[in-house]
Amino acid sequence: MDAFYIARQPVIDRKNRVFAYEILFRGEKPTEDLDRGTVMSATAINNLINVIGVDDVIGSHRGIIKITPLFITRKLIEALPKERLIFALFEEDLRDENLLETLKSYKEEGYAFALNDLQDVSVLQKPEVLDIVSYIKIDHEALDDDAIRSVVEIAKQRGIQTICSKIETRKAHKEMEQMLCDFFQGYFFSEPEILEEQPIRAETGSILMLWNLIRNDASTDDLVVAFEREHAITLQLLRFINSPFFSLRQTVTSIRHLITLLGRNQLSQWLLVMLFAKESQTENGNHPLVLMVINRTELMVGLLKLIKPNASKSEHETAYLVGMLSLIHLIFHRPPREILNHLHVSDEIEKALFDSDNLYGQLLNMVRIIENNDVVKMNAMQQKYGLSTKEINLLSLEAMKKVNAFDEALKTMSS
Repeated sequence: MDAFYIARQPVIDRKNRVFAYEILFRGEKPTEDLDRGTVMSATAINNLINVIGVDDVIGSHRGIIKITPLFITRKLIEALPKERLIFALFEEDLRDENLLETLKSYKEEGYAFALNDLQDVSVLQKPEVLDIVSYIKIDHEALDDDAIRSVVEIAKQRGIQTICSKIETRKAHKEMEQMLCDFFQGYFFSEPEILEEQPIRAETGSILMLWNLIRNDASTDDLVVAFEREHAITLQLLRFINSPFFSLRQTVTSIRHLITLLGRNQLSQWLLVMLFAKESQTENGNHPLVLMVINRTELMVGLLKLIKPNASKSEHETAYLVGMLSLIHLIFHRPPREILNHLHVSDEIEKALFDSDNLYGQLLNMVRIIENNDVVKMNAMQQKYGLSTKEINLLSLEAMKKVNAFDEALKTMSS
């Protein structure tokens, strides 16, 4: 696993839900794109199957993995679970008649194929290509609007679904939605969309009030009374905490029991997580962004453990909170300082979020580098803090597993 960095990028459906994850491999050198090299067909598969584990990377969703013709001709495709993965091929490879014939046989056996990042629409003139692919990934930066409309129309006529990739802004997302694309890939969902005139919902205000009571050291009796007044929130929190995600050995039956079992700081953390999850279920919600929050908090704490092994419990909690609050304005569609004013956070946390001039700010910058899979900055970061590629990969994979588990836990709130 030391030979490359592993990452994943969500593919979102028209209802803003995660449909699949594209599994990405990047070499330790900026020029290395292992998806295009033959090493992808051997090293990456071995790690994906025997070291990493497909389920740990994609959870309950499907995975999209780019492959080369060698992957097919050497029958390496048979080493991976066809029911979990979509195999994406490059358009130049799909001009090979012999390869198309082999792919046809695999499709009949239940394998799913995608045309990866379409840039030249002429490849769609080959009926054999349209017979084989179930998905067409459209590089929206490489094609103009008329070409994209044409591709979507051809795809719909043949029962093929389209994935518009490299969507980095909400404007581009809305444009591709209007063109009736089925799925969207890119971090458009993490772009700010501030709605200052939108009032904070009553239930959100109640959760923020409870969070502040916990953080301001209210007595246990006062906390119990306050939670009892917010009966619906309390029931939802208990249901959430008792989900498999937390793996508690005993069922929590009351707030007093929860305070005793988890402690105040952890209770406040998970109350805020529940708030994020609830906001993701509103009309303007953002489920993929909530998952990104969980990923970021896990990376923050994990990096702190690596660069400061003797960090205190309080430092772990602050790192977690900084990671969570760094995205809170995107959840609530409001200016970040306004939301933080409601939470009455410390100056240390504000400096980390806005100035990046302390330990937690540095951790946050490191997390963003990992999220962006920026190899150049990743290498510099590793040299500065004495981290190995293996450590970064293991940290990323543990975060993925946490996100997958949380994704399943969210279903308990919506069912």
